[in-house]
Amino acid sequence: MLTRKSALAKGLALALAMGMLAGCSAPKWLGGAGKPDEKESNRFRAPDPDNATGLRLAWKRSLAGSPDKHFVQPGRIVVSGNGVFVGTFQGKVSRVDRKSGEVRWEASLGAPVMGGVGVDEERVYAGTEQGQMVALSRESGKELWRARVPMTVDSAPTVADGKVIFLTINNQAFALDAATGQQVWSHSTPAEGLVVMGSATPAAADGLVFIGYSSGEVFALRAGTGQKVWSDNLRVLGGSGELDLMQDVDASVVLTAEQGSRVASRRAFVVNHQGRVVACLASNGTRIWERRLSAVRQPLWSPGRLFVVDMDGHLSALTEEDGTELWRVRLSEGLLTSPVLYKDRLLVADDQGRLFALDPASGRVLGREPVAGPVLSQPVSMEDGLYIWTNKGDLVHYE
Repeated sequence: MLTRKSALAKGLALALAMGMLAGCSAPKWLGGAGKPDEKESNRFRAPDPDNATGLRLAWKRSLAGSPDKHFVQPGRIVVSGNGVFVGTFQGKVSRVDRKSGEVRWEASLGAPVMGGVGVDEERVYAGTEQGQMVALSRESGKELWRARVPMTVDSAPTVADGKVIFLTINNQAFALDAATGQQVWSHSTPAEGLVVMGSATPAAADGLVFIGYSSGEVFALRAGTGQKVWSDNLRVLGGSGELDLMQDVDASVVLTAEQGSRVASRRAFVVNHQGRVVACLASNGTRIWERRLSAVRQPLWSPGRLFVVDMDGHLSALTEEDGTELWRVRLSEGLLTSPVLYKDRLLVADDQGRLFALDPASGRVLGREPVAGPVLSQPVSMEDGLYIWTNKGDLVHYE
């Protein structure tokens, strides 16, 4: 039985779940034997056009080695100002120069970083396996404060309304004062017995923070007080296997931009592992539409469209208005990352170490090329290019 009692159990849960979801043993990079033998005629072949993605490698910086067997590097990096901020499973946080790739500072937290990092104008925040949230100086990496919570920090933190907000492995959300580390509020739901590794980074807008739990529940709370504004449950009933019990909302809630000055029209999109994509009003949770689709990666919103990757290696484009599927293409036999847009291309990587470029209008695969290693973290697209963090501990910048 896979449980959520420790970080070790969660790491094994991810490895086994990925193997079961793919109908095979765990991937080789997680210590498994890879896919079983299949007849050549039945084996899936990832699209492989003659072209590369059209990107140029600007620099690559090794910040860590591969994590322990069955574990993964933290999934969220942040590109802000002239720095790239990265946390590692080996327990370090680094600031890398965005232009040159040089390491400006490195700080050791004394325990594996879980989830990833968050930043504001003054500080960098990272949570650890030992149940601590740590604040570092953005400029120097000097430790400013360290606060303890009851369990392993399981998500990357987000900063909203002067609070650092994050989740722990037992389905608790905490808000700490960003300047002092003092606890301001907490929120929780009952812990689940079977989960996918990791928790979604809380999303924030309009004074609200949006939190998804492994129960399949999503809550909109007031960022300043933790007061509940609305909640919804994406849980799908039925099924007889262990995987049918996994209802996790492991992807951050996606928020649209404001429609003019009408904050009330902002939409929120939520996905869960067991099979729902839900569009609702961010202000009150009223459902607008829903589709059956299993996902653990954050969708990408672009005006008029929502791009979603599922657990079977497909990337789909849905209409923002009613969720109608415009196109769908299978890219990988493994696990895809969240998609991003850069210039006129839709980019997505996978756990096999490949980067794909697609036409966002049609889904046509325009190019493919290898990356430095398996990619499980969310790529970051900025005006100066694409930043990728690999499970081997390499930070890669493409232009």
